[in-house]
Amino acid sequence: MQSTETLHTAVLVVGAGPTGLTLANILGQHGIDTVLIDRKPSTVAEPRAVSIDDESLRTMQAIGLIEPVMKDVVPGYGVHYYTRPDGRCFGKVEPTASDYGFPKRNAFRQPLFEATLCEGLQRFGSVRVLFGHTLEEFTQDDTGVSAVVNGPQGSVTVRAAYLVGTDGGRSSVRQAIGSTLVGSSFNARWLVVDTEDDDDPFWQTRAYCDARRPVVEVPGPNRTRRFEFLLRPQETDEATLRPERVSELLRPFRGERQTNVVRKTVYTFHARVADHWRKGRVFLAGDAAHLTPPYAGQGMNSGVRDAHNLGWKLAAVLRGTMRPSTLDSYEAERRDHAWALIRLALNLGVVMAPSSRLRAWAVASFFTATALVPPVRDYFLKMKFKPKPRLNAGRAGVLEVMQADTARLVGTMLPQPSVAIDDGPQVPLDDVIGHRFALLALGVDAARLTQIAAHPLWRRLGAARVLLLPAPDAALAGSARSSGFEVVCLPGPQWPASFHTMQGRLILVRPDRYIAAICEPSQADALAARFARHMDGTAQDAMEPQAHAAAPAGRAALGH
Repeated sequence: MQSTETLHTAVLVVGAGPTGLTLANILGQHGIDTVLIDRKPSTVAEPRAVSIDDESLRTMQAIGLIEPVMKDVVPGYGVHYYTRPDGRCFGKVEPTASDYGFPKRNAFRQPLFEATLCEGLQRFGSVRVLFGHTLEEFTQDDTGVSAVVNGPQGSVTVRAAYLVGTDGGRSSVRQAIGSTLVGSSFNARWLVVDTEDDDDPFWQTRAYCDARRPVVEVPGPNRTRRFEFLLRPQETDEATLRPERVSELLRPFRGERQTNVVRKTVYTFHARVADHWRKGRVFLAGDAAHLTPPYAGQGMNSGVRDAHNLGWKLAAVLRGTMRPSTLDSYEAERRDHAWALIRLALNLGVVMAPSSRLRAWAVASFFTATALVPPVRDYFLKMKFKPKPRLNAGRAGVLEVMQADTARLVGTMLPQPSVAIDDGPQVPLDDVIGHRFALLALGVDAARLTQIAAHPLWRRLGAARVLLLPAPDAALAGSARSSGFEVVCLPGPQWPASFHTMQGRLILVRPDRYIAAICEPSQADALAARFARHMDGTAQDAMEPQAHAAAPAGRAALGH
């Protein structure tokens, strides 16, 4: 490309890691012109993140990539805590719930994950990926951002309506907008050793909470395994990375068996959040916005949450459905939850990396005692300590509280049970909804649905309309379908607890699966009027995103 060329696009995404690739897939699914650049020649080849949670897998389902992603995932693993490499197991965390349709904790390999996300972008003619390209500088005005990008053929000016920095912990975009990382003084250096051709059949994480040397051992797909060793201040990177030192550290776990080390590196982990995630038309997401210690496996997952929250809003604003002020809600909705997961990681660090033998003994004694108290045991065993995804953004959020008794559910993620259409097989609820807004009626009288469905707001939102029944009812289903509602069935005893609370009401669900509002059927017009404040009053009726016409959101179009 020549320096005189100007490339026009709607969104410029800087950084093709998991956050940037997810964001580009969301924008591509909505037909938004997007340019994704990265200085690297391709997606990463070396292992980095190793844990993907249920919320991130639900996002993969939303963008139609869950099937190829799951081929490279070991689902549903937990953590066993040991006093030392040759010591006893004093605690286990083995979550079994799948509130959002997937196991809470899963092992994966980032290179395989990124390659799948990158291949997914080939579905969209509106997305252009430029590896080997570096952002040199950018300026912005009231109508867009002008960025100078340098590539193998020279420099090019990219003119975009918005720019998103997903360029990692050392983000140049963050520096350019004058944002700084603030927060905890925590930092810790860890030696990370990735292996392959592993012969250990144990598929749970092992955490050795030894004050002399805390170690974490994480199994992965395709006979891979990761070892993480906490380093002391006096241990240098150079000495630690020597092959003989790595072999010495691995010996208590591997004995004299051959170990195929494919990567070894020293990471310094931090707990920080950027003081602002936006300046004008420029946004930060992923590690550019927050740095999370690895103890809870939430660093990459927080970035995927950022991408889903920001992605649907950018698409809605650029398609003329939502007001530009909708973008103000991004940081307001995401910051508190990002901090909550950083605090979770820090608290788990106290358990996994005790600072003294006394603290290690106290932690082991506490967990041993909890085994005798079922409610406390289950709190840890079922991973209930992980902060539930919740949006607390006040008036800045894309949320409407209509009733006091359901206010606590607004801003939470909708559960995803499997439902049946007529007498067909059960499918995940999101596959019925698609990646868009949805108006979900829980056991609502079908006679009221015609008037509810007629409101023009739902068409402008491109919202799916779904009636969920606790038992099959052919007459009721026929009446509902004539009103424009799809009808699905889930036996009443299988309803998630929150569904019982919301029975007989309408739920407005956002594309990122968060509950935007709950109301009585008689309040449907009032809800539409209140939610209209988020809509662009000059926009024409919204068209269905092109991905909906191509395939259901949960069905991948990739051939691998």
